[in-house]
Amino acid sequence: MSKRQMMAAVFKGEGLLSVEKKDIPEIQNSDEVLIQVKTVSICGTDTGGLSVPPKFHFKPGVIIGHECCGIVVETGSDVTNVNVGDKVVVHPNLWCGKCYYCRTGRLNLCENFLHVGDSRDGAMAEYLNVPEKLVYRIKADVPEQTACLAEPLACVLNATTSVKAHPGQNVVVFGAGPIGMIFTMLYKASGADVFVVDISEKRRQFALEAGADFVLNPETEDVGKIIKAKTGIGADIAVDAVGFLSDQAIKTVKKGGDVVLFGINEAVNVKLNQAPVVFGEFNIHGKFIAKGTFPLAVKLIEDKKIPIEKLVSHVFPLESAAEGIDVAMKGAGIKVIIEVTGA
Repeated sequence: MSKRQMMAAVFKGEGLLSVEKKDIPEIQNSDEVLIQVKTVSICGTDTGGLSVPPKFHFKPGVIIGHECCGIVVETGSDVTNVNVGDKVVVHPNLWCGKCYYCRTGRLNLCENFLHVGDSRDGAMAEYLNVPEKLVYRIKADVPEQTACLAEPLACVLNATTSVKAHPGQNVVVFGAGPIGMIFTMLYKASGADVFVVDISEKRRQFALEAGADFVLNPETEDVGKIIKAKTGIGADIAVDAVGFLSDQAIKTVKKGGDVVLFGINEAVNVKLNQAPVVFGEFNIHGKFIAKGTFPLAVKLIEDKKIPIEKLVSHVFPLESAAEGIDVAMKGAGIKVIIEVTGA
């Protein structure tokens, strides 16, 4: 008997993506949840994996996508936290629970991760099957295009809940892409004054609309000099949301300040002069994906604490997933959404 099929965006290797038929995944274990996917937002991981040469490595034949929202349509016999009909979002990183880091509570550093959307079939398909521990309910009245942003928000919260800004402090965010804008919104909500640095005039304008206090063009302005002039001493926190600007971020913070390294670009090698870090006693923080921050991300979205919905610039149907990826790759939008099933 043939299995039921669905449409899915499949990585074919060498930057190639194909929307084609795949078997609908079936519940195999008692802890699994089958989700009818409504929306998926395109992440830098998706564009990086489809770049040539790739910035991230995807398993050929894998269904891509991991920032998603959907409706539960079936559950395994041991599932208790979600029910059929619930609107949900998904944590896309399946930790092993056995390695040193898992057993010491640092699940985001698991040595044996299976990543939904690159090493395990992802969410840019009509259906997604994942363990219950990765699934979080979100209120039914939250728009699907907003709900799927819970995953990137949860990742940024891993940084902002540990490297905190207070009212009156100054934060510099390098990069006005989706992640940089989430940093901007969260630090602005904390009461900080936020500078955003980006080479794109369009993105600098968007940063102002999203709440940034100042925007700077690093191609025509001396960012470090201007920030130190405006703050009197330097920023309290600088964030590299791009993945290769740590040396620039360090030039903007005051002595004893914090530098958050969040963006990832494995294709770029950055030369960092260690002397200023030592002389200034800068605190360097590497922050990677979500770490117990999904519940807070869901609450912030439900309570509309930040205007995260403003990030959505383009919406494409599943059959046009490759076009959506292209728009995201070119930086023509901010957050590109793929509508999978009627939302």
